[in-house]
Amino acid sequence: MSKELSPNVEVRSIIEQIYKRITHSYVEHYVDVPSMAENRLELLYLFLLEQGMPKEKASVLCTATGLVQLGLDTHELVKNEYDSSQSAERNRQLTVLAGDYYSSRYYHLLASAGEIQAIQVLSAAIQRVNEAKMRLYIAGRDSKTLSDEEYWELRNTIDTGLYVAVVEEYADSADRRRFWSDLMKQTAKVESVIGEWEQLKWQEQVPFGFARFLLQKPGATLAQVLSGVEGKALELIGLCEQMVRTLHPAETRNMLASITARYSHRISRLKKVIEEM
Repeated sequence: MSKELSPNVEVRSIIEQIYKRITHSYVEHYVDVPSMAENRLELLYLFLLEQGMPKEKASVLCTATGLVQLGLDTHELVKNEYDSSQSAERNRQLTVLAGDYYSSRYYHLLASAGEIQAIQVLSAAIQRVNEAKMRLYIAGRDSKTLSDEEYWELRNTIDTGLYVAVVEEYADSADRRRFWSDLMKQTAKVESVIGEWEQLKWQEQVPFGFARFLLQKPGATLAQVLSGVEGKALELIGLCEQMVRTLHPAETRNMLASITARYSHRISRLKKVIEEM
């Protein structure tokens, strides 16, 4: 009898399949392929399995969602300003085309699998994500001060819009829909804030995100921003852990607890390195 693989191992296999589907030597020579949001994919996969979806179909939906996310993330790499060299212009054009290519792969995959409903779900989600990106970009360009709630609403849509759309479509109850959507958003917040914290410490620059939002407040200093980012990361991890403890069945709860523990370990390592500096 073959041993059943853990969801984490299965998600890693899904990610390998995603990268195989987008492999193109010429593009890879000029374009940096973004890393996958592995934790978000694992959460989505666990959710679909909890809904009783067959593993094969869950894998197809996760692969398609990952392909779209790669396309959107690749477009994020397009800079507003490039030097005037031919190689820079080629890099810009290829980055746009690569993002389009990655996104188009999801349509082919779902169409081949007969998952027309999923195509509609992801297509609508792509529109919402791009609208949120434009609103956040315009706010930054015009130095518009957003409220905490406004900022996180846009950031959550950008980071989790695809995954939440799938949850909302396939959840079998309002409670499940609310729990998994909130968990997606909270864990994405944790990842975003920890990433900014690391950037603040290692690169000593303020990333375009929550840290810059904090710095826009009157009288804010970099030290206050750093403290605020650290506090927000710890607060969000606490919320995620509290949510997971309320989940049944226990098997899913334990798997989710292992995901949230990764964030805690990442913060612990970061604080330890900082203390030793």
